[in-house]
Amino acid sequence: MRSTFKVLFYLKRNKERPLAPVMGRITVNGTIAQFSAKIEVPVRLWEVKGGRAKGKSVEADRINRHLDNIRGQINKHYQDICDHNSYVTAERVRNAYQGFDRKYQTLLEAFEKFTEGYRKRVGVDRARRTWECYRKCSEHLCFFMEKEYRVKDMPLLELEQSFIEKFHAYLSHDLGMSPNGLSGYLKCLKYVVKTAFNNGWIPRNPFAFYRYTPPQVERGYLTEKELQRLMSTPLRHKCQVRTRDMFLFSCFTGICHADMRSLEWKQFEQDAAGDWWVSGNRMKTGSKYLVKLLPVALSILNKYKGLAGPEKVFPMSTVKVMDRSLKFIAAGCGIEKQLSFHLARHTFATTISLMNGVPLIALSKMLGHKSITTTQIYAKVTESMIDQAITEVNERISEKYVL
Repeated sequence: MRSTFKVLFYLKRNKERPLAPVMGRITVNGTIAQFSAKIEVPVRLWEVKGGRAKGKSVEADRINRHLDNIRGQINKHYQDICDHNSYVTAERVRNAYQGFDRKYQTLLEAFEKFTEGYRKRVGVDRARRTWECYRKCSEHLCFFMEKEYRVKDMPLLELEQSFIEKFHAYLSHDLGMSPNGLSGYLKCLKYVVKTAFNNGWIPRNPFAFYRYTPPQVERGYLTEKELQRLMSTPLRHKCQVRTRDMFLFSCFTGICHADMRSLEWKQFEQDAAGDWWVSGNRMKTGSKYLVKLLPVALSILNKYKGLAGPEKVFPMSTVKVMDRSLKFIAAGCGIEKQLSFHLARHTFATTISLMNGVPLIALSKMLGHKSITTTQIYAKVTESMIDQAITEVNERISEKYVL
């Protein structure tokens, strides 16, 4: 962005004094900052139109050389700020000239600090995939600012709500992202800027009133028949067998990929009746989950005992590798749905739990949700559930109401 820049000198006149101090005024893009030139000149020597001393006397020459030196320093600081930052104001140029310029935090710098702190918590109480989402958002912002604003970075002080609105349009139209995909990046941007505001880097949160709610997307899950077909179809490759077993364990426990990857044997306990339970804190939210192991999950657990070391439970690949493998597994099993590892969590919530009468509040505890409203997303009302409900009603009222 091109800047309008000007330095002007004028006198701060006092009628009772023959000498007047010289003041300077810096103008950049409509912003104004004033300063003292630290020199007094005779009023009779001052040329208002030129903003300097008139004549060729020794005194006039001394005054003008002093002013030219100030102008040269200011020009140098202005050019230096333009070369290294996109954010230029008259106040910032004046502060640089006077030697107490403070560094302005930029958006990408805020992202770098945030992601670096987040990376240190990955594997402790944060998920790697979320960290990767923040890093990817930073990359998208870099390309977006070059395209839309012709800058490589932007100071936080320069952000307005129009910025996130334009970023939304860029993700949607230029990159063709799905509503849920771009919603994730918008949340990343809003959270980093909110963190910057909380840290005192900016006086206000420019995105505080921006809202975007993606349209509700139907959550997929495997039906009982599809689940049986997945379990019974023979697979040719060992890596596919392992991926399927990990997927099935999630189908029968509701534990997501990130939590399964960090799962340790010390998280399992046996109760007085001999049943096994698994508990832990979700990496994504930190909330606790508690699940009683069904026979299928227990069988898979025993199958992989000791294969991932003394502490870890499962030898897990990355979610991208497993999602890619699941696509081939689905094709081999004749399942037309696009499988992803997270689909297993939906299957546990719907097919395994809700369709078999598990109360929503109990399911919320097993999934480790902070709010039951989150669990309601998985509350599928299927034909079999309607059939079961009406059958129970019929058994209770069939003898009461007879024509």
